[in-house]
Amino acid sequence: MYAVVFEVDFKTDWSGDPDVELDQLTGFIKSAPGFVRGTWTSDGRRGLSFILFDNEAHARAIADNAHMPDDASGILRSVAVYEVARDV
Repeated sequence: MYAVVFEVDFKTDWSGDPDVELDQLTGFIKSAPGFVRGTWTSDGRRGLSFILFDNEAHARAIADNAHMPDDASGILRSVAVYEVARDV
């Protein structure tokens, strides 16, 4: 398995509905080829997502096309692909 790890900085002046935005995002990711599972976390200022895929090609396809629309709640800080050493 491979993990795609996203880090975003949340915009302080954003006025949208975070639940609606996250529902749209997770719906898209869940339908991606090879999706296994994902976790989205936040400390209120920054978000971190850890999304598992069945193979490297599927993980890289998501990572290579990662972007945040101008009207999104956050700004993409980083995206990286890691091989999963152990999943317990």
